[in-house]
Amino acid sequence: MLTLSTQAQVDSLYIQEFPNKLVLSPYISSVVHNLNLTPRPISGDTMQQALNYQPNLRGGFGIGISYRVIDFSLGFRQKISEESERLYGKTKATSLSFRLWATRHILGEFTFQKVQGYSNRSTPAYDTLNFDRNYPYELREDMRVTYVKVRGVYQFNPHKFSYRSSFSFSERQKRSAGGLLLNGSLYSHRARADSSFIPSAVRSDYGDYGDIKTMQIIGMGFGPGIGGTWTKGRWYLTGVLFLGMDIQYFLYDIPGVDTEKREFKLSNMLDSRFSFGYNGPRFFIGFQNCNDYTILRPTAFHINSLFGRGLFTFGWRLESPKLLDKTYDTGVNLIIPTRYHKFFY
Repeated sequence: MLTLSTQAQVDSLYIQEFPNKLVLSPYISSVVHNLNLTPRPISGDTMQQALNYQPNLRGGFGIGISYRVIDFSLGFRQKISEESERLYGKTKATSLSFRLWATRHILGEFTFQKVQGYSNRSTPAYDTLNFDRNYPYELREDMRVTYVKVRGVYQFNPHKFSYRSSFSFSERQKRSAGGLLLNGSLYSHRARADSSFIPSAVRSDYGDYGDIKTMQIIGMGFGPGIGGTWTKGRWYLTGVLFLGMDIQYFLYDIPGVDTEKREFKLSNMLDSRFSFGYNGPRFFIGFQNCNDYTILRPTAFHINSLFGRGLFTFGWRLESPKLLDKTYDTGVNLIIPTRYHKFFY
């Protein structure tokens, strides 16, 4: 069997690589998901009711695994208490994420989120007559949101600034460095319910869209970003921010409307990443926060959707099993043309 032959792709004064290490990182996490709807003023009225939907989610725990160009994790959620379910309802949630470092310059990410069961945290603002301190929020267990996103990031300075050192710990940033990035994404965001997800008490604020029960958005975004890591010995602080534009296609299902409403819109794009901690040659510990904002601007209202995740992790770099190394080398030699081997560990 041929051994994979690679070329050095980093400045060793700035980045330490671990090509024959298996990175194990147990973690505990918290999750945030907000769906905010704000109606556009009708006839100059600026006092219309915004809506804030949130699922009843708690954090979880699991383990992340990184090996050469692949990162993935397996996690479990904590059980929701009966008191929490009484106040905020029941939520079912499924999530999947996968990250592939295609080359030192190119990162690919896949995200899948499916959430069912929300509470309207804005209920006390407009339903004061029926407000009950024991049951303050309208519960919508029929409301479902499915979010799928494929994202690519191009790094202009990967030989000195290591994006992966702070978010998968498969490398170590030895000196402070930064760089420009480009972000491109394709996503689907679908919200649906058995009946209108606009409460009857404020439905008139949303005009012709007050009866909406399904909204499908297909979006494509592109924008520049900037990132950097400050180091002090083995301690680090990393920030990454992307700003750009999205092209969005909207498809609505509104009872009583004979034809489906469709429209194209432009909107802003914003993603952020943050991490800090200790990253030694063998052991590491870190805090991370990753936020994906989807800013939707249809005709009738504004929508801000946020999927956020906070994570505390620690772990070790272990010698990878020889069988794993041989399988990886064989796969790259068989599948990847020789001229591209320099991009792989």
